[in-house]
Amino acid sequence: MISQFQSPHLFYLEVKIIYLYINIFDNGLLLNAFAFFFTCIINPFSYFYSMKCGMLLLFVVSFFYGQAQETTSCYFDEELSLTTKKLGVYTGTITAQGDNWEAVAFYPDGNVIMRGLYKDKKLKVKQGLYTLYYPNGNRRAFTSFTDNQADSIYMSWYSNGQLGDSGFIRQQVRTGLWKTWYSNGQIESSGSYNYGAPDGLWHWYHSNGHPATMEWYKDNKLQDLSCFDTLGVQTGSNCRIEKKPCPQGADNFEAFIIEHLLYPNEALKKEIEGVVAFEFLITKEGRLTNINFTNEAHVLLQEEVVRLLKTVKEWEPAVSHNRNMEYLYSYSVPFYLPD
Repeated sequence: MISQFQSPHLFYLEVKIIYLYINIFDNGLLLNAFAFFFTCIINPFSYFYSMKCGMLLLFVVSFFYGQAQETTSCYFDEELSLTTKKLGVYTGTITAQGDNWEAVAFYPDGNVIMRGLYKDKKLKVKQGLYTLYYPNGNRRAFTSFTDNQADSIYMSWYSNGQLGDSGFIRQQVRTGLWKTWYSNGQIESSGSYNYGAPDGLWHWYHSNGHPATMEWYKDNKLQDLSCFDTLGVQTGSNCRIEKKPCPQGADNFEAFIIEHLLYPNEALKKEIEGVVAFEFLITKEGRLTNINFTNEAHVLLQEEVVRLLKTVKEWEPAVSHNRNMEYLYSYSVPFYLPD
């Protein structure tokens, strides 16, 4: 939470300062620590920095006193959890950093995918700065953890390097001022959270920079709404805030599945059953693309899912804050033989 001494302008100044330092000093945890420490000096009243500065200063001092470092090789799975060589997807290293451990995971080409501090050598508890990277070397996300809970400024980026998200997280919950951007650099949204719920006035924008909605929240409930078309012209107060895609004319996708899904005759004869898990993308223009199966299921059951999806001639696209959006739909369909 931003302290009573800290203005929104100063908050974003701090974000920009941290962003500048992690851009310049991205090769080691020590220099990231310097970035936060200098920001502490700029604003000593900040709640976040008052908690972190002492820890970071001790980290820097201990480094200069030349504590012996212990580095070992290791392996990480797809979730970037420590695992065995047999199950490993990424190689990595673990290095002693005072009372903590710095873990670094690498893509197959040697680029860093993750760099973070942990409380223990088994890497069960995140404790300190934590950064994720895209395969091209650009940062993907940045925050700091306290006992495995995100508890600091959070920033994320698109793969092209454009900042996409920034704000405070307190014990895994969004708090205070937040801003998001489109990948083209246009502002997407700005507003405040109160214990994870939108609070007060929120602005949402179309990708061309024109307003999409103005939303007023109190006690986690929408109190008032203004809607705008893609030209920025106000259209009233009757527009969608959130909606999943669904076949044209159907109430929702679940109802469509229940009404139209058939059990394949050949599967019935062969007593084949099981669950088919799948995902598909609906574009913001309402087109179905990229049907993928995400579990092992019999091909006869999979073919029925594909048949059903392709019977839909038109889709209503997903809506988010009065904007048509791409939506990756994940769903599971059970096929069980009748008793």
